[in-house]
Amino acid sequence: MTIRAGLLAAATLLGALSLGALNAAEPDNHSPEITPAARAMMVDPELAQSDFIENCAGCHGLRGTTVPAHLPEIKDRVGWFMCTPESRAYLLRLPNVAHSRITDNAQLADLMNYVVFVLGGKSVPAGTKPFTGPEVAHERQFALTSISLQAERLRLANESIRKCRAPASLRLQYPGSAQ
Repeated sequence: MTIRAGLLAAATLLGALSLGALNAAEPDNHSPEITPAARAMMVDPELAQSDFIENCAGCHGLRGTTVPAHLPEIKDRVGWFMCTPESRAYLLRLPNVAHSRITDNAQLADLMNYVVFVLGGKSVPAGTKPFTGPEVAHERQFALTSISLQAERLRLANESIRKCRAPASLRLQYPGSAQ
């Protein structure tokens, strides 16, 4: 074996070991599977997933887990915000949603349906209807700009806890955080 071949083999082995360590250290490094029920809520589930990865996953993570970032964790939690019309509208009025570079309202509706029905998991109340393009177009006009997003989120979380029996932990930005 030449020195060059030996170095190549060592580099390949080191890379494989590093990738294995990375996968073991970060179990949530792949997008979640889109279930058949969630697929039914979207026109183009693969595009919605891609849009989430490109526009949201940098902060919210591929699976909606944000810790240690100080952002609301959406995995298995965001669905509770679908239980009242006001909290449902809040999701579409968030600045990064309402002012998204995705200008097609149906495409943005699919992205938000991916967030709710795939990442939201079991937190989505039974019978929840998916977002629609016209609904997104309407709510985008009322983007949240002059309120404290944390205070508004907490107010709506408390409403979801009271009206929809959401868990009290919804008050937290992410599990284990201080209110």
